[in-house]
Amino acid sequence: MVEEKNKQELKRVLGTWDLVAFAIMTMVPIAPMGIYGVIAVVSHGHVPLAYTLAAVAMYFTAWGYAQFALRYPEAGSVYAYVRESVGFHAGFLAGWSILLDYILVPALVIMVSALWLEALTSISMIWWALLFIVLATFMNVLGIQLTSRAAWILFVFELFVLIAFIIVAIYKITTTPGLSFTLSPFYNPNDFSLHAVLAGTSIAVLSFLGFDIMTTLAEETIEARKNVSRAVRIVIPLVALMFVLQTYLGAVVHPGYKFADPDVAFFEITKEVGGNWLQMLAVLGTVLAWGIGDTMAAQAGISRVLFSMGRQGHLPKIFARIHPQYKTPYVATIFVALITGPLIYLLTLKDITSLVNFGALTSFIAMHLSLGYIFLAKEKKPLAVIMPAIGFIVTAAVWWGLDKLAKELGFAWLILGFIYLAIITRGFRVKTTLPID
Repeated sequence: MVEEKNKQELKRVLGTWDLVAFAIMTMVPIAPMGIYGVIAVVSHGHVPLAYTLAAVAMYFTAWGYAQFALRYPEAGSVYAYVRESVGFHAGFLAGWSILLDYILVPALVIMVSALWLEALTSISMIWWALLFIVLATFMNVLGIQLTSRAAWILFVFELFVLIAFIIVAIYKITTTPGLSFTLSPFYNPNDFSLHAVLAGTSIAVLSFLGFDIMTTLAEETIEARKNVSRAVRIVIPLVALMFVLQTYLGAVVHPGYKFADPDVAFFEITKEVGGNWLQMLAVLGTVLAWGIGDTMAAQAGISRVLFSMGRQGHLPKIFARIHPQYKTPYVATIFVALITGPLIYLLTLKDITSLVNFGALTSFIAMHLSLGYIFLAKEKKPLAVIMPAIGFIVTAAVWWGLDKLAKELGFAWLILGFIYLAIITRGFRVKTTLPID
């Protein structure tokens, strides 16, 4: 009965480049524009270097995800991977950790967009937030194919904004006396500090979170083993090029890390580069990318994790219900929408950012450990352990740099999950594989 139910599948319509578009849209090609000033101040102006180091760290994690995608092509991301490789209880705790990331990401991207729109229009951020929540929920319930089409449209617009900035910035640098292409944004001996750069890297990692969205869509992907694995390997180098190039050009046009307001530093830079029209284009691109595109992709990802955990019995079975017509996990999608609003109201942007990083990095550490276990204990490939070992060390180093609040609240979340797991497994004596109606 349980086996039969677990064979339920979502509608397979996505290809490799659909997954890549989803992931890049979730990360947002112009994401550094929103947090450039914060990283610049913390890293003492070494933003491109911070993004380069973050890309290296995330590549090892992406490689690990690709290995798992070849072995376990199902919805659920790191939850499914750790569950299948190590066991149900470990899988639950990994899934519980990534839930902290996924549940908060929609609130994070909506809050950023809503705050910017409130500043531009004087309309309360709450109304903008509700608009973004309703739109994303509507699109995701109607089906992943519709969401994918919208993702492609927004993806193309984001690329247009990025390309426009790159072209105008290069023209500005080559035609303005006193400006020139230099390596100072990567290494300026007058301001360089390894501690500062690593602190900036821990923030820059936030821009890369979301690449794993594609693994949550495995059961809606054609030839999932091949396409998911390929997409994961493609996306990190591709998006890293976008991030490093735009931050480098921004740092050349505006050297140093002194801004009137670090929270909107890149918008100052876009005005310096191209004037009001480029600044407004950047604002529009960021709001659409974060508020609509990123919200849809993030909501789609978390709903698939809830669907997977509900199907396995780790969460109430109602989360595993699929819409009879659209073949989407509509209950999980609506649940995410209902909790996003209160989170935006109760938490600050700083709180959400810190907790997102804790949940993601903790789950990535669990993934690296699980992959090492597979290579050593199951597949007897000791040399293959080198990659997950490096990934573990790099990810753990970034995790160690998280602020105190993130660690305190994050550990509280993990303890809550441990207690919940003990209850539903009767003291860890049984697996939770409840049948689905």
